Amino acid sequence: MPHTAGQLRADQARRDSVRTVGWSGALALAAMVAAHVLGAAVVDPVLDPVSFYAFVPGGGEAILLGGTVLAVVGMVLVARAYRTGLAAGPLPGVAMIVFAVAMVLVGVFPTDPPGVATTLSAAVHRTSAAAAFVVLPVVGHCVARRVTVPRSASPRRLQRATVSLAVLVMAFLAVHLPLAAVGSGIAAFGLLERIGFVLMIGYLLLLADTIDREAPGTTSSSGSIELAVSEPRPVDLAA
Repeated sequence: MPHTAGQLRADQARRDSVRTVGWSGALALAAMVAAHVLGAAVVDPVLDPVSFYAFVPGGGEAILLGGTVLAVVGMVLVARAYRTGLAAGPLPGVAMIVFAVAMVLVGVFPTDPPGVATTLSAAVHRTSAAAAFVVLPVVGHCVARRVTVPRSASPRRLQRATVSLAVLVMAFLAVHLPLAAVGSGIAAFGLLERIGFVLMIGYLLLLADTIDREAPGTTSSSGSIELAVSEPRPVDLAA
């Protein structure tokens, strides 16, 4: 059936929203690339963490810019989720606030140079980085479980990505924290951290896509318009 003007506006708003998140993610990636270029002579992208870019001129500002952009994107997404009924209760909001604050703190408080005893700044930096990855899957899970009758594959993808990200984060921390406690570390730590940063941006894009496709009032694949979100039930992962 032909799309009405309201359907077309809703579809355009969805495309605009995902495009905005995409450009924001690209800006955050560009900030990391800029830091890499600035620190190419002294920071090994395979072995050294992203936080070491703070030791080169302009690198710390690039880290702060990237983190702040992702913090703003996260807050915009969770606000839209609440507005459309795809988030309820305090948990998704609190989790995203923790994520946003953590991403800013990562840039505000630099880590320590190699060989230096751990300072308060480094402790805040490392705790914030870990917290950001730990709480982000919570938001995705809360959104995915609010979708009772999926009108796209996005909720199922989001739930699967949520489980995968949570498992990866827990596995990484389970290996990294004991090694860090004895002054050691994971081989290729820098590479793993950079991959994690890219995965974080991709997860935010998937979250945005799910919110915009499943929000009440948007067009379903059959051409109808969903008007309400029912009581939550888990998304069927086997579907």
